[in-house]
Amino acid sequence: MESAPELRDTAYGWLSVASQAMEVSKPTASRDLALVRRIHRQFVRMFGRPFNPERDRVVWSWNYDYYGFITAESKRAGYPKPVGRFPFDTRKQETEESHQGFNQLSWQNSNFISQMSTRDLIRALGWSVDRLARLRS
Repeated sequence: MESAPELRDTAYGWLSVASQAMEVSKPTASRDLALVRRIHRQFVRMFGRPFNPERDRVVWSWNYDYYGFITAESKRAGYPKPVGRFPFDTRKQETEESHQGFNQLSWQNSNFISQMSTRDLIRALGWSVDRLARLRS
């Protein structure tokens, strides 16, 4: 912090450092950082976990008007193309249509019983039978 005293004073100090590091104006850096925060917030709302740049992708439309996400979860669920249609312009408000009906629960495996091991099935059934026996007595 001694080498960058502007970071101590206010959060806007980060904006100065970011604009210098990216070699852009402060307003441009501010918009870029707002877009990054927005992308991360939308991603968490859709997938229930933080964005991981090594596994997840942000895919832009051909004219950069909109973007969506491609993840392992969305591919597994049968969506090879980006999910979500979020406006690039940070002044435009996102709507429920932007999420295209997806949320954190959209990526949960609904057919989990077919993927359970025999031991797990017996455990689950045993718990149910024990509970029913207790309720009847």
